[in-house]
Amino acid sequence: MNEPAPALPIPPGSSFALMTSPDTERHATAGVHKPVVILPLGAVEQHGPHLPLGVDCWLAEAVALAAAEGQASIRVAEPFAYGSSEHHRSFSGTMSLSPQIFIAVLVDLCTCLAEDGFLPVMLNGHGGNRAAIQVAITTLGKRGIVTAGFSYFDLIADVAAQALPDAATGTGHACALETSLMMHVLGDSVRRDLIPPGGTPPSWPDPHLYAAPVVTVWRRFEAIRDNGVIGTPSQASAQAGSRLFIAAVERSRAAILNIQSEFGQRNA
Repeated sequence: MNEPAPALPIPPGSSFALMTSPDTERHATAGVHKPVVILPLGAVEQHGPHLPLGVDCWLAEAVALAAAEGQASIRVAEPFAYGSSEHHRSFSGTMSLSPQIFIAVLVDLCTCLAEDGFLPVMLNGHGGNRAAIQVAITTLGKRGIVTAGFSYFDLIADVAAQALPDAATGTGHACALETSLMMHVLGDSVRRDLIPPGGTPPSWPDPHLYAAPVVTVWRRFEAIRDNGVIGTPSQASAQAGSRLFIAAVERSRAAILNIQSEFGQRNA
């Protein structure tokens, strides 16, 4: 006798895709402000020898779902997993869109949401997407469509400075911050025995996450470090990951609610 097929996991109540089309029509017209639909953005790319390819997408989705929990006017769309990752392509498994295609996809997706009466907010988990998101927001604005976007990790720099031994040079890519978050969110996916020792060799401009160099130069990651890691993942801990995740959720929720309050007015 054949075993029954396993049930599909049902997304939580904040899932946009779990709604029917008539549901979305009703939801789009409810409330004083336009309801927000969060579009989680990430990448499928190398994260050193110790983290899986899906880190950026999974963390963005986890932050988005937790930020939307209990908020009737916020829904979370299915994450768009693929980003602009050409700087990682020398490492096997990395899947990348050209910046032009990535921007075009964001513009199309946000246009669909806006046309249906929603306020799109892009919640990003991949540093390489930052510039493209800004271009997409500008392109949409030129068309009269208001959208917003941010990277969750940019909201928690001060928390990282407190929770990690050396956030200045310990964070970057597959780093103490991302490894800590993955230890908290998807602990079984972290190959703890393969976490590389040491930090990033001297490099200019400074490639670390919170360095904010005034000079921008495009570089392949293997030119900075042969294992593709920027920062010091050996400084990671699940305890730090919990603290960082809570802060990312709380600050993302606050940012989204502020975006809705300031820019979610309905057209007269």
